[in-house]
Amino acid sequence: MRAPRRWLVLILLAASQGTLAGQRGNQAAPAQPAQRIYFSALNNQEKPVLGLSAADFELRVDGTPRALSDFHAGLPHTDRSIPLVAWILIDFNPNINAHLIQRQADAAADLFKLFHPDSRAGVQVVSDRAEILAPLAHNPAALRTAFRQFSERRMILRAGTQEDSTYVGTGGLARAVEMAVDEIQGFIRAEPSLSGREVHKAVVILSDGNINPSYKTRPLYESAGHDEVFLYPVFMPRQRIGPWINDYFEMARKSGGVGSFLGAIRPGSDPFTWSGENTSPNALTFNFIHMARDLNGKYTFALPVASGREEKISLKCKVKGVQIRLPRKTVP
Repeated sequence: MRAPRRWLVLILLAASQGTLAGQRGNQAAPAQPAQRIYFSALNNQEKPVLGLSAADFELRVDGTPRALSDFHAGLPHTDRSIPLVAWILIDFNPNINAHLIQRQADAAADLFKLFHPDSRAGVQVVSDRAEILAPLAHNPAALRTAFRQFSERRMILRAGTQEDSTYVGTGGLARAVEMAVDEIQGFIRAEPSLSGREVHKAVVILSDGNINPSYKTRPLYESAGHDEVFLYPVFMPRQRIGPWINDYFEMARKSGGVGSFLGAIRPGSDPFTWSGENTSPNALTFNFIHMARDLNGKYTFALPVASGREEKISLKCKVKGVQIRLPRKTVP
C-alpha cells in the first residue's frame, strides 16, 4: 500500500505546482527597476527651499518630459529620521592653523546631535597620504580626540611615516575625497543597521582650498553623484584668497553639496560676499548645521531605468529664484 500512497502524494504535488505556476503566470510582469534621484532646490543664499511639489519641477530624460514618480519633498533641518555616514577630511597644509582645528573639537563631537542615533562619522588628515585619526563609528569622544591631536598627527605625517596611512599621491585632497566616497559606500553595505535603508552620505573637507589643479576631478564628481555622496568644503581662513578658491568650492557645486567659510552664519561659496572669518571655538558647528539643513532639504524621486542603455536627465524648477543642483546627470 505504500507505493500507491507515494504516487498519490506526487500527483497532488504536481497539481499544486501547476496551480502555482498558473497563478504566477497571471501576475503582472515585474516592475521596471528604478533608481532614486536626489537633488537640491536652493535660493540665492544656497539654502534649501522647502514646500515645493512635484508640479513645480520639469524633468526630462533624453529630452523627453517625464513625471516625477514617488516624489519625496525636502525635510526641515531639525529632522532626525535619517542617519548620516560622513568622513571629515582635514588638510595637512601647513597654512592650516593647528590651534584653530583643536578649538573645533567639541563641535566635531556634537555632530551626532544633528542626525539619527545610528549615524557614523570619522576623521582623516590628508597630505600625499591619508591617515585615519578616527574610524567611521558613532563615537563622539573619538572625533573630539582626533581634532585635539591634529597637530601631533600632522607632524608625524610631515616626518614621512608610512605606517597606518594610505598613499594618495599628487592628487592629495581630491584623491582622498574620491577614496572616501568609495569607503562610505562599502561601509554602508557591510553595516547591518544601515544596509537597505535611506542614509545621508557626506564628505566634509576642511582646507584653505589646497586642490591640485592638474588632478582630473571629473571622475570624482561622477562617482560622488552616482552614489549620492555629497561634498561639503569648508574654507579655513588664510591671509590671501583669489580666483583659485573656485576650484575648491566647485567640489560642492558639482557634487550637489554646499560650501561655506568656517563659522559662517550662512552657507555660500562667493569669497566677495564673505563677512569675515570666525575663528572662535566651535565655529565649525555652523558649517555642520549648513550640511544638515542641505541634506535634510533634498528632494527625491524614483526614475525607471531602461535596461542596457544610458539616459541623460535634466531638471528645472518652475519657481522663480530657485536653482537646482542635480549631481547625477545620467542613469543607470
